[in-house]
Amino acid sequence: MNGPPERNDHLAPFDMLAAHAGTRGYRLVRELGTAAGWLLLDAVDGEPLYEAPSLTDIARYLDE
Repeated sequence: MNGPPERNDHLAPFDMLAAHAGTRGYRLVRELGTAAGWLLLDAVDGEPLYEAPSLTDIARYLDE
């Protein structure tokens, strides 16, 4: 096969948002088994700083 490798387009929004979070001093993680689902952690010490049920909510928070 000479074609390009398959892309997982479902990861693209997460990757972009995780990079954006990184520029603001956060690390974005998925927290399964919680009501929030997504956490922004301090990039240095890993302390939870913000949680939200969706990536849209995380993006909104980062843009404030």
